Amino acid sequence: MSTALILPALATAVASPASAVSDAWSFHLDHVLGASFDMAVTAPTEAEARFAFAAATSEIARLDRVLSGWRDDSELAALNRSGAMQVSPDLFAVISACETWRARTGGAFSARLGRLHETWAQASGRAPAAEALCAAAGQVARADVALEPGDRTIRRPDEVRFAPDGLAKGYIIDAALVAARRAAPCASGVMIDIGGDIACWGATSWRVGVADPAQLADNAPPLAVLRLANQALAVSGPGPRDRRIGEAAYSHLLDPRTGQPAPRVQAAVIAPTATEADALATALAVLPAGQGLTLAEGRPGVEALIVAGRQHKATSGWQAACQAASPLPAGFVVEVSYEVPKIDAPVYRKPYVLVWVTDADKNLVKTLAIQGVKKEYQEENYVWWRRYGRKQAGVLDAIGKPTRAPGRYTVGWDGTDEAGKRAPQGRYLIHVEAAREHGGHTYQVIDVNLGAAPVTGSAPAKDELGAAQVRYAKSK
Repeated sequence: MSTALILPALATAVASPASAVSDAWSFHLDHVLGASFDMAVTAPTEAEARFAFAAATSEIARLDRVLSGWRDDSELAALNRSGAMQVSPDLFAVISACETWRARTGGAFSARLGRLHETWAQASGRAPAAEALCAAAGQVARADVALEPGDRTIRRPDEVRFAPDGLAKGYIIDAALVAARRAAPCASGVMIDIGGDIACWGATSWRVGVADPAQLADNAPPLAVLRLANQALAVSGPGPRDRRIGEAAYSHLLDPRTGQPAPRVQAAVIAPTATEADALATALAVLPAGQGLTLAEGRPGVEALIVAGRQHKATSGWQAACQAASPLPAGFVVEVSYEVPKIDAPVYRKPYVLVWVTDADKNLVKTLAIQGVKKEYQEENYVWWRRYGRKQAGVLDAIGKPTRAPGRYTVGWDGTDEAGKRAPQGRYLIHVEAAREHGGHTYQVIDVNLGAAPVTGSAPAKDELGAAQVRYAKSK
């Protein structure tokens, strides 16, 4: 598989409970199913997010023992050593799905290619002979594989060795997502990515990029940016798993009809499940573009992009999936009202106050107000400073103002980001933070969904800050 990109603003969907603000928690592991594993969870607490992470990784480990083609002790390996075997529900479901997709794609997808992959893996010096590959592919295609649902028995002839990688990873991701949601019922969004196969769930959408096959750098701009809502993405084609024989590079994907490596084509597929996206992406990387897009157009909820060199061909709805959210409507502004309370103290210093806006994943959109200009004291507002302030050279000089005496104050946001570009509609977090010399520290967050209608939000008084309000409406 090729690689999809998880963009910096991963989660744009946070459906927060009324009593708590959801944060986005990210997790990363290496060497999961032979690839990297990334997961993001929007949840009211870190503990809830970790419940989701633990359940997902446990399910992945369980299914790896069932479906791995790289482990001698997996159930799949046992099936490939046996002519007939009663198997678990998961292995039966995966092999059945592979056979179904083999029929749907006219043989362009097949999980029967284990022996052909072994032939290529053992090649040394030069590629295997085309005639022998074609003959072996024909034998595999004609082989009589029997699936008996009653007792979940699978019977395979000797020429068939199952290698369901082109669908099994998607199946595992789907199962991990279900396990995560079950373990963390208060979570409002989950994204799982294993080696570029991605499944997303949440209240609105997640922002994901499709890697450009013409760009080798890891930080190259994406070919397309998608917003996925309860959908999956798989990208298949040339990549780091390609084989090298002598000076030549060959795709790790094989055309089941010929046994030859697939053409150097990248296929990206959006589908309702990772299982379907995985299978279709594999098939579309093998089929001629026209046939592949016709297949995709006939599947509900599926969109696809096929990239062959400089030629890009897509299904009719692909461009709509790439469209960014509409910008905040012109004339709408946000007013943030906060209070500096009078606190009786032997030594009273006016607090340093910060007000800023982030997206739902806490990526900074704009710093609105800095009340207090001395850097050594401003750093006491450690939430803003650690995440954003120390990375913004000169921001204190640019918008820092003297500290304010007790009273009520209002700052405005015109809906633009730090670069002056109008921000998209969606969910935002308004942050207010205060720290006082010889006093305490207070941090408030107000979660608001900004769109085409006025909204309000509030945070209760606490320690160094009185109650805070947010009002979003057309300017007068």
